[in-house]
Amino acid sequence: MSLAQVAPLSTPAPAAAPAAVQPDHFIIGDLHKVVAKAPEDWGSIIIHAVGFIAVAYLVGWVANKLMRWISTKFGASPIAEASVAAIGKSLPFILPAYTLLFLIKDTKPYLAHIGWLNFAVVSGTFLCSLAHTAAVFYLMAIPIAWAQKIADQTENKLDDILVPMFSTVIRITVILVGAFKAISIVDPKSSDAILGLLAGAVVGLAFASQDTIKNVFGAVMLIVDQPFTLGDVINIGSHEGKVESLGLRSTTIMMLDGQKLAIPNGDLATRAIVNITRRDFIRAQDLVHLEANTPTEKVREAVAIVRELLANHEGYQPSHPPLVHVTEFADWAVNVRFMYWYHPASAAKQLEFNQQLILRITERLQKADIRLAVMGTPQNR
Repeated sequence: MSLAQVAPLSTPAPAAAPAAVQPDHFIIGDLHKVVAKAPEDWGSIIIHAVGFIAVAYLVGWVANKLMRWISTKFGASPIAEASVAAIGKSLPFILPAYTLLFLIKDTKPYLAHIGWLNFAVVSGTFLCSLAHTAAVFYLMAIPIAWAQKIADQTENKLDDILVPMFSTVIRITVILVGAFKAISIVDPKSSDAILGLLAGAVVGLAFASQDTIKNVFGAVMLIVDQPFTLGDVINIGSHEGKVESLGLRSTTIMMLDGQKLAIPNGDLATRAIVNITRRDFIRAQDLVHLEANTPTEKVREAVAIVRELLANHEGYQPSHPPLVHVTEFADWAVNVRFMYWYHPASAAKQLEFNQQLILRITERLQKADIRLAVMGTPQNR
């Protein structure tokens, strides 16, 4: 039900409403039953009206300052803090708007006398609609604070991006809907024309911005599926790096060589993504090349040495025991392959351990007089 439905007044005298029209107005009342009356003193009426509106705005301003101060005392409860602050921000808009409506109600006989009643009602209702839009805009901070609290409780940092992203979309929607409703109060026909124009513009933009829409939906899918989070190291085929940011259009990755790569979200959402950071362990395998003429006993001894060094090694877990075997008898070497799993998946620690392991294997083989092949040295595969 609208705050006031405007009905034209043919004369300042009371006129009977048509049988088909049965208006029922909120606050202001039925305009068809207004009896025009000349005021005794326009000056006092105007002064009182301006004074009441000024007082209403002052009360709203003071209440806003007070409630925003009170909201700082709810630091432990972000939702309560946002609720008190949002209500305070809406009061400087709501109080003057409703004060204006009550003033129009009290002075409607005088406004009808000079033929300004319709204009005053439309203007007051229009301003009240704008005040409602402003209040809803600020009150949206309450569900946003609730969503942010939930996002803070999750480990995935993409939730922290999702909340401000959707809060921006929701607030823009509130502004657009509020503006459309305010225009419909002034001129319903114009609002219908604007709605049709917007519909046509949306269709045109949809065709012209297919890639942009694709990237936006790609960002939504990445946030919902969460194949990675900010700070994760990922591999997407020919590119590997650390995820720095996720926007509506693209995701930025810091490559291993220091360069930044921006990948459109639409393309990234359709690629196979390997999340290196989320792996539980690192698997490493190396080859030890023994001379081709190494005796069988020495080959067995070399295998035993490597197995001994890998027994209960750093990062060892019983579920993934190390493997050491002779895998190949080449023309120039006997190849001994060893494989182990390092827990947890810390690349820096694993590289340091692998270096110490290779040095120990070399040292032990030299002491056992087991010679390495001239053309081969331990290498990562």
